Amino acid sequence: MLRKAMALVAAAVLGSAVVAAPAQAGTTADSKRVVVYYQTQYVNGVYVSPKALTDNNTGVTNVLVGAIHLDPDVVHLNDDPPDAAKFTQMWADLHAMQAVGVKVSAFVGGAAQGSFQRLDTDFDTYYPRLKNLVTTYGLDGLDLDVEESMSQAGINRLIDQLTTDFGTGFIITLAPVAPALSGGGNLSGFNYETLERDRGAKIDWYNAQFYCGWGSMSSTTGYDNIISRGLFPASKVVAGVVTNSANCSGYVPLSTLKSTLGSLVAKYPTFGGVDGWEYFNSDPGGTTAPWQWAREMTSAMSGSTGPVDLALNKPATGSASCNTSETPAKAVNGSVTGGNSDKFCSLAASKFLQVDLGSSVPVSSVEISHASAGGESASYNTRAYTLQTSTNGTTWTTRATVTNNTAAVTTHTLSGVTTRYLRLNITTPTQTTDPATRIYELKAF
Repeated sequence: MLRKAMALVAAAVLGSAVVAAPAQAGTTADSKRVVVYYQTQYVNGVYVSPKALTDNNTGVTNVLVGAIHLDPDVVHLNDDPPDAAKFTQMWADLHAMQAVGVKVSAFVGGAAQGSFQRLDTDFDTYYPRLKNLVTTYGLDGLDLDVEESMSQAGINRLIDQLTTDFGTGFIITLAPVAPALSGGGNLSGFNYETLERDRGAKIDWYNAQFYCGWGSMSSTTGYDNIISRGLFPASKVVAGVVTNSANCSGYVPLSTLKSTLGSLVAKYPTFGGVDGWEYFNSDPGGTTAPWQWAREMTSAMSGSTGPVDLALNKPATGSASCNTSETPAKAVNGSVTGGNSDKFCSLAASKFLQVDLGSSVPVSSVEISHASAGGESASYNTRAYTLQTSTNGTTWTTRATVTNNTAAVTTHTLSGVTTRYLRLNITTPTQTTDPATRIYELKAF
C-alpha cells in the first residue's frame, strides 16, 4: 500500500487545501465510525488543517495522525520530530477536535520499515519513546499499521503494555490488509486470526485495507468473506477505502461506495464503519474541501442523504448575468462539477445573488462555493462580500462581512437565525482586477 510514499507523490502534484469556518462536531447514526487518516499536513508548503472536519459538522469520529516512525535515534512524524514548529498548529487543531468529541490516535509504521522490527527486537529501548509520544500529545489511542515482519509474541507484548500503561479506555486498532482477516494475504508477519483469539479483548477494531490490490468496496463481497469466517464481528471491522484515485489503486466512485456502505449497514446492524486513506485530497471536495468525504460517509451509513440544503433549486435572482448560461439558478442547482458555465457569473457594477427559501425557516449555516471549487483558478475566488438575511425581502440584516477571502469554499455559522431570504453582496469579485463574480453554489442548512 505504501502509505507514506503515495501521500508524498500525491502531495507533489495536487494543489493546496483550504479550511472552512466553524460549525459544530457531530456523530454518525448508531455510532458507525467515520475514520480519517491524516498524513499529509502540508501541500506545496500550505498547512492542511483537519479541523474543517468538525467545523463543518461532518460526523467524523476518529482522526489518525501520522505516520509515526521509531527511527534509531529519534521519533519522527513523517520526516520531522513531532515537536517541530511546523506541527504546532496541527496539534492545537487536533486538541480542539478532541474537545468536541473526536478521538485522535497516531498511526505507527506504514510503508516505512523498521518501527515494528525495533519494537520486536529491542522493546525496552523503543517502547518508552512511543509511550512518551502518547503522553506528551494526549493521544486517545494508537493505530498499529504493521507492514513489515513482526512476531506473534512481539505484537502481543506491545498490546499488553499499551493496555497496562493507558488502561482499557485507550483505543488500540490495527490496519491489516483485508485478506489478512479472511485467511488470505498478509503484510504483518503474525497471524491476525491468532491475534484476535489471544488479544481480541484488548483490540478495539481493525481498519481493514480494501485497496491497493488487497480488495475493493465496489461490493460487499470482501467484507462478507471476513464476517463469514465467524471470528471477527462486524463491529470490529472498519472498511478502509482510498478517498482519491491518485492515492492508490482500488478507488471506488462515491455513488458506488455509498451504495456498498448502505448495503453493509443493512446486512450488519453493528457494522464498524469506514476509514479513508487519506484526508488532504478526499473527493468529492478534493483539496479545496476534503472534509466533504466524511460528511458523505456519515450520510451513507445513516440511511439519509445528509444535511438538507434549504437553497437547493429555490428561486434565485441576481445582478445581470455574464451570459444566458450563467444565471443565478446555476448557484442553487446542487452542482459545482458541470464545467465553467455551472455557476452564477455577473459583471454588473453592483453584484449580488439572492435566494428565496420559500418561507421563513431556521438556518444554522451557509456554505458558498467560489471559483476554484468549480475547477477555475483560485485567483478568481471571491475576495470580499457580505452575507445578509431577511424575512420579507426588504429589511436586511448583515450576518457576515468578509474582506480578504482566498478559499474555494467558505462556511458561515448562523446562531438563532430564522430567515426566508439570503443575499450575497459581492464587493471584490476576485483576487485580481478581473471584474467578474463567480459563485458556483450557495447552500443553506
